[in-house]
Amino acid sequence: MILIGKLFEEVPFVSAIVGGMFPGRAVVVAGHVLQSNSQKRFAIDLCCGLLISGDHMDNKALHFNPRFESGGFFSSGDRQLVLNSYIGSQWGEEVRFMNPFKEGKPFQVRILVCDKYFKIAVNGKHLCDYEHRVPVDQIKTISIGGNIRADYIEFQPPIAKDGNIQNGGSIPRPLNEVTRIDKPTIPFSLAIPIGGFVSPHLMQFTLTPFISGERFVIDLYSVAESVFHFRIDMPKDKQKPAVVRNSTRNGVWQKEERDIGEFPFHKGITHDITLVAYAKSVAVDVDGMPFVKFVYRGDDPSRIDRVTVKGDCVLQRFIHRG
Repeated sequence: MILIGKLFEEVPFVSAIVGGMFPGRAVVVAGHVLQSNSQKRFAIDLCCGLLISGDHMDNKALHFNPRFESGGFFSSGDRQLVLNSYIGSQWGEEVRFMNPFKEGKPFQVRILVCDKYFKIAVNGKHLCDYEHRVPVDQIKTISIGGNIRADYIEFQPPIAKDGNIQNGGSIPRPLNEVTRIDKPTIPFSLAIPIGGFVSPHLMQFTLTPFISGERFVIDLYSVAESVFHFRIDMPKDKQKPAVVRNSTRNGVWQKEERDIGEFPFHKGITHDITLVAYAKSVAVDVDGMPFVKFVYRGDDPSRIDRVTVKGDCVLQRFIHRG
């Protein structure tokens, strides 16, 4: 069962992970931390089987466990984030971090599998790395429970039951076609080969905002329509910094998306912006860290035929891997 853009109002939730986990694959969980008197923690577990509780649980490669327990007369409480693994019927040594989650607030967690560790980001900002204690190819299921509502769960890339990426492509597939352009002039425009911007394609923009600059823009076009508009408004005078995502329909701008964590850009400082293609969305990383995700609004990414960069920046390098 592939879970993308689904609403799950109730937890606990358990599902097999089609295609398993491997380096380069990530799982994203977004939702809200609920204010509850009876439950004061939640957990996202990557498990090695379907026995997720009790005395004979299967191994757990990752136990991700934020806690919201206040202290009292007889206890000091526990409001930290705890990471651990369950191996051979016993828990390992806990690894603890400051808890970035807030009761009553929305969240997004992205857990990326790397060769030797999980790279974990919360709300678009890198939180921590957790070294593998169990081989990741043993992970079979995901389990979610506690005081949260899970709005969606997404595996990146999504894999169908036949072992292929949904909407085409085998997994894993090397990125063996590379276009690299050093110091192109602005405005920059480049035609995308037939087939569009689809998984596992990515684009990387190494650019430097002008010290006196106000904004710069990256667009992915399908003919005359902007399928993905990514605009960075730099702080200046009374203008507050912003990162605006949008698209057009019949030439008319649609609803802007502006929610971000921390504004990551600085005037005069060179940044790497990476666009990662998925079947129904594009993910944006900034300086190697997950930043935002934009879900296409009915547009077909296989029809994207042009990328442009405009505005107050120097484009040091452009790379397209496909």
